[in-house]
Amino acid sequence: MIRAYLVRSAMCGICSNTAKAHFLRIANRYNLPILEYTHSGFYVSLAGEVNGCEIETNGETLIIQIYQGDEIGHDRFLKIFIGNNKLTIENDYAGSIPCFYSSKNGFVASNIEPCVYLASGTTLDDVSPENVFGYLKYSHFIWDETAWKHIYQTLPDSRYIFAADGQLASSEYLETVKATTSRVTLSDKDVAGQLFDLNCSLVKRSLSKADDIILPLSSGYDSRMIFAVLANEPSFAKKLRCYTYGSEGSIEVEGGRRLTHLKNIYWKHIELPCNFLQRRYLNEISDIFGASLHMHGMYQLEFYEQIKSIDGIPQNSVLTSGFMTGVPAGQHNGLLQIENTGAVLVQAMNRFSQSKVWSDGDLKLRPLFANNDYLEIAESRFRAAFDRFNGEVFQKAVIFDVWTRQRNFISYYPRTLEWVTTVISPHMNAEYANYFMSLSRSHLWDRKAVELMFLHHYPDISCIASNSNGLAAIGSSFETALFFVSKILSRLRIADVLPKQYRNTAFDFDTQAVVNAEHEAFYPLLSGEEKLRDFIENMGGEAFFLDCYERARTGDTKAYAQIVTIQSLALNGLLI
Repeated sequence: MIRAYLVRSAMCGICSNTAKAHFLRIANRYNLPILEYTHSGFYVSLAGEVNGCEIETNGETLIIQIYQGDEIGHDRFLKIFIGNNKLTIENDYAGSIPCFYSSKNGFVASNIEPCVYLASGTTLDDVSPENVFGYLKYSHFIWDETAWKHIYQTLPDSRYIFAADGQLASSEYLETVKATTSRVTLSDKDVAGQLFDLNCSLVKRSLSKADDIILPLSSGYDSRMIFAVLANEPSFAKKLRCYTYGSEGSIEVEGGRRLTHLKNIYWKHIELPCNFLQRRYLNEISDIFGASLHMHGMYQLEFYEQIKSIDGIPQNSVLTSGFMTGVPAGQHNGLLQIENTGAVLVQAMNRFSQSKVWSDGDLKLRPLFANNDYLEIAESRFRAAFDRFNGEVFQKAVIFDVWTRQRNFISYYPRTLEWVTTVISPHMNAEYANYFMSLSRSHLWDRKAVELMFLHHYPDISCIASNSNGLAAIGSSFETALFFVSKILSRLRIADVLPKQYRNTAFDFDTQAVVNAEHEAFYPLLSGEEKLRDFIENMGGEAFFLDCYERARTGDTKAYAQIVTIQSLALNGLLI
């Protein structure tokens, strides 16, 4: 499986050597072989094994197809065509393998944002205030922007053509996912039946060649959709291992325990040591993602390492992920509440908890923004994503969610773990998304079709409580209510009145990791780096970051969350 790619034009300047050194350093860290090609004025470096990659020369064109799964189109993919002094890049419907590019100092493109940062000679002087404003406000970038004025990312479901001099010649929206009305008249039973067949087909197809299957299992619908297929098929069940992290008595751990006990599947509760904010983890994440993703997700590496240390990871193991399972199914329609084409989209996106980390007032206090809120720019970018998809409002809202928040925020999950193991996401394909884009509004709203599938085809699994849809989730209404009540009682510090399995004791591993790593958790914001002095002043000053640190180590999760996006920018700034 190819983990990384780096494409440079023949005119790329001396900074490309620094980018190549960074690329090789990451490859060496994960013991990945390097493949190199020179063709039609472009240099290509690939890191990883050839499986999951098709490379051929068709006439005068070098064709490189990077993909997950058993065949291109079944999971995440990217296609690169080089010939006739031009470069063409095509991606999947969700843009799930990122392509960052710049034409400053010669053309460069990579899924490793720091490589593009380095090759283009970027510095902290190239920070874009309006781009960073959206990044902090929503905890993710929105459309084709990055933190830097001259670095962009290709849009999902697109074909981009670059000339030999690195200039963007054209781009085309491919429309591999389309809204239809083919299933709007189906009954609840028929919707459930068709999704049952599709889900079984996708999960089995994706995981049929794996000798060992690792499933991080929660109480939610996404991992449960994968679990239901594997646990009910003896040939898959015997090679399935499930793991859950979280506090004892939480709905996540109870859900994992009960689901696996019901089906007699191997399961363990994993205790996270919460050391993932140590410098080693910070550097691993930053070297790959740079400033393209918040500094969150290192706990996924620690989770995997705990599994490996406890049970081992055999060769040909696959970690299967519910990435792009819930959102295409309408997971957030009820939360977004987009009822018409004229809806204010920044208000809809404000309903996510990650969009409440920074208030508009907080952001205006950052000198970088000089009392500008840039909300009009954010709205225009959200609008571009929303209007691009042609369908009913409830369908547009789903793909809008996929293309913005899911692509640029939740993508940290598979993108973090794929460096240490093979990650397969059975539902990350156009076939799955097109099914949901053919349903009625009622069946697409808040994953109604998914709930119907469980209720009609997995009644035993449906009896186990879930946290996926609040009090309306499948499972025992009584138990779901108890878990909900436990959250309130925990805040009042009287959850002990409930039976142990319902206490849902919160364990905030982020702030615990801050305590364990001490000042290093906020590296390099508190390290006195001279080259970061102006940047730190522009983001609020050292006193602000010290205050955030003190609040975070005493349990203030908002203080920690305010740092993770800024931290990614600061770490990128140390590269040059």
